[in-house]
Amino acid sequence: MRTPILTVLVGLWLVGTASAQAPNTARSFREGANHHLGDDAFIAELGRPPTDGEEKLRIRTHFLAVEALLGSRPATRPELAENRAKLLAHFADYIAKGTTPKNAHLPWRTPVFIDDEGTICAVGYLIEQSAGRPVAEKIARGHRYAYLEEIVEAMPEVKQWVAQSGFTLEELASIQPGYEGPDIAHETGWTLAKVPDGAYANDHVTGTIRHHHMQGLWSVTAGDRVVGSGTFVNGKAMWHSLYADGKPMAEGHYRGDQPSGTWKFFHPSGQLAAEGTLSHGSRDGRWTFFYDNAKRTELAVGHFDHGWTLGTWKHFDAEGKLLAVSTATSADGRFLLDVVPGRDGVGHQIDQQGNTGDHHRLDMMTMGTERLFVQEGVDAIYDQRGNELVREGETWSSRDCSWTSERRRFAQRGELAALHTLMMDDRFAEHVRCAGAPSELSVERGKTIETMLASARAVRAQTPDFMRAVALGEATVADAEGPSEGDNVLGSRNVEDLAKVLASSMTWYIEWPHIDGRFVAVFATLAGVSPLNMISP
Repeated sequence: MRTPILTVLVGLWLVGTASAQAPNTARSFREGANHHLGDDAFIAELGRPPTDGEEKLRIRTHFLAVEALLGSRPATRPELAENRAKLLAHFADYIAKGTTPKNAHLPWRTPVFIDDEGTICAVGYLIEQSAGRPVAEKIARGHRYAYLEEIVEAMPEVKQWVAQSGFTLEELASIQPGYEGPDIAHETGWTLAKVPDGAYANDHVTGTIRHHHMQGLWSVTAGDRVVGSGTFVNGKAMWHSLYADGKPMAEGHYRGDQPSGTWKFFHPSGQLAAEGTLSHGSRDGRWTFFYDNAKRTELAVGHFDHGWTLGTWKHFDAEGKLLAVSTATSADGRFLLDVVPGRDGVGHQIDQQGNTGDHHRLDMMTMGTERLFVQEGVDAIYDQRGNELVREGETWSSRDCSWTSERRRFAQRGELAALHTLMMDDRFAEHVRCAGAPSELSVERGKTIETMLASARAVRAQTPDFMRAVALGEATVADAEGPSEGDNVLGSRNVEDLAKVLASSMTWYIEWPHIDGRFVAVFATLAGVSPLNMISP
């Protein structure tokens, strides 16, 4: 017999299913439909995690469960009971409408307060109905992709609204969903073989089809603006995509009614952002991405294979110096980032295994003969002998962890991926400190360990501001908070550092936000491009 939804929401804290979050998301936030409750409601109702294609059911199931949960609780203060009841009634109306905003820009699951078409989220609807649409729109202008906790921290008027709502902040935050991002891994162009000739108008795309080919002027609109257009002759054209202010976003060739050939993308400043080739609507072949400057400093260089980034990619800092080399294989879900040693000589490699939302990470730092291994999640630090290293005050000590000879051999050789494979199962058990008797390390070795960890936490290369605008939905890097005290030993949530953004992004479907975020924006302006294997329109 299935467990009642309400019981699960009150009493359990289940693991969320695969659903990537932004790299600077608080570690305490869960993955899934909601950052507090994950997909608990769906699992309780259907006895399994949600699968692809069940997004609407996922959100509706979450809403109904939260409605029941909040309806069973009293107001925060007796005099606020009426306010709470009114907001619950508005929430029921919102659920009945069945409309939810669309995350059309960010390549991961995120809240969307009000989307491009004006559709408002559930919490936004409660604010709209009680405090007015202008307040909701003000929130959306400054905090479109923010969690409610972040909005309350930034806007006193929202904090006051929560205080008078009759709900706690956590209760209201438990409503707010995260909406899945656009999947462009296998974007492909359409086929017009079975489409009748004549005028075509569908989903903001207009044009004419003759002899099953695009002919004459075709355009894509967003509201009352043309965001993409091209004049076709038998399925061939030069296409131009535009930003909201009318400046060029991208330009490239259509052949055979599909984006194929050389393409160039532009920053809003007009500087070249990327160039490469599309084949039948998919990214294919070599692509180069650039910093937003007149020198066209390379940011990343690598190859796509039918939409996927595979093999070796090189990443550069703002001066054009090599920062890191990454490799990826889609077959076994393995990703390796090798950060070039800086002036301190500390090397840093990150191995990740698994897929989006269900991955495990092991870091290796090297300096001379010393190697450190840091296991994500538990933040346990090991040396190449298999000893756990623990700092107590100003003193470092080691404890024997009884590693197998095979683990120690891989650690001593620096074979990170092989060691990581043997340590994968450790993440499924609660971390227990190694049982060996502690042995105090020398002051000199302790200083070496501190130097290595400090090197990993340091900002090696500043994340360019445009990457946050494209990928994270923020205006500048300065808008992001640094890692909180005790966040983790490597400060991996610090989005100011490009290497950390790369490392925290590797297991998304196209790996890195400055690549996917740019394509998400451009693909939305193209005629005849849809996700997965394209069907006839």
